[in-house]
Amino acid sequence: MSGVKGSRRWKKAIKKVGKIQSKVGRQRQNWHHQVSTQIVSSNSLVATEKLNLKGMTKKAKTGSKRKRQKTGLNRSILDVGIGNLKSLIKSKITEAGGFYIEVPTRKVRPSQTCPNCGHQKKKTLAERQHNCEKCLYSCDRDVAAAQVCLNWARGQELSSLDAESPSSTLCGSMRQLGAKKRQKRLSQRSG
Repeated sequence: MSGVKGSRRWKKAIKKVGKIQSKVGRQRQNWHHQVSTQIVSSNSLVATEKLNLKGMTKKAKTGSKRKRQKTGLNRSILDVGIGNLKSLIKSKITEAGGFYIEVPTRKVRPSQTCPNCGHQKKKTLAERQHNCEKCLYSCDRDVAAAQVCLNWARGQELSSLDAESPSSTLCGSMRQLGAKKRQKRLSQRSG
């Protein structure tokens, strides 16, 4: 539309849309800060899956029958702002002295691993229930994946604590972590 001058009404409408979009952006940012603060204030260890957001939001392949679905999925993934939320959580938890660990999903395969015994079995996306054939453990698939991520992260946390003591906090609150640090400082002063 080069060479065509927009009318006053068009400019007014563009301005309204811009105001609405910036308001939505501020609301999303506010929500990210509230959620990340809530997560950090009640946990000393935060484990998330390492997500390939670029790959998740790629355009649908040409000739794909589900192009509209993919476009809608991409839009909703980007609307939530997962990347921004993860970076806020990471910065706040490290600032507070906690642990932030991204679980490598390609290596660990949390949605296909049993959190109880570690047995792996390939599942389709339609299977929403985790049922282990080895140890007969059963729970929701997403809960099982979260437990696998937490178990993996706890192992990483313990190895990064320089093998302090077996009583170190595994996944307690920030209060527990602070108490542990104060106790360590006091023992260093008196020793």
